[in-house]
Amino acid sequence: MRRSGPGSLVVLFGVVLFGTPLAAQEVKVGGQLTFGDDADFGIGPRVQMSLPWIAPGIRVAGSFDYFFPDSGLGDPGGDYDYRELNFNVLGDLSFPDVTNLVPYVGGGVNVAWESVPSDGVKGPEERLFGMNLVAGFRFPLDGFTPFVEARYELEGGQQLLVAGGILLP
Repeated sequence: MRRSGPGSLVVLFGVVLFGTPLAAQEVKVGGQLTFGDDADFGIGPRVQMSLPWIAPGIRVAGSFDYFFPDSGLGDPGGDYDYRELNFNVLGDLSFPDVTNLVPYVGGGVNVAWESVPSDGVKGPEERLFGMNLVAGFRFPLDGFTPFVEARYELEGGQQLLVAGGILLP
């Protein structure tokens, strides 16, 4: 009996994401500002793609944040570096259409890289893997979509983050 490995999962993921014509997928790109309770202020790009063949209102979102944490960790003279990559599946919640406000929830995975100073010298970089729980609101407007979301990281970065930004069609 032949077992499928991680390569099979990558192929399956690619077929699911790119198996339909790109015209049926809504792709948006933009940027976000993020504040984390441990990593302080971050900034980075975000890409979002709808998955209409799965269900209306289902999207995947990928983001990368480069943080500028307070260097007060460890030795105040050292450089504390922190950045993370997130991949989440998001789904719109159904509420009466009173406003242009669309709530959503989701979850996904994150990879965080951090380097903590020791004795004023940049420490070795550590890679951390974790999971995300996400809740937010998007405000689809003519020509752009602002959003605000909260993300709680289980393992990996292990922090609560609040992000806001704008996506362009």
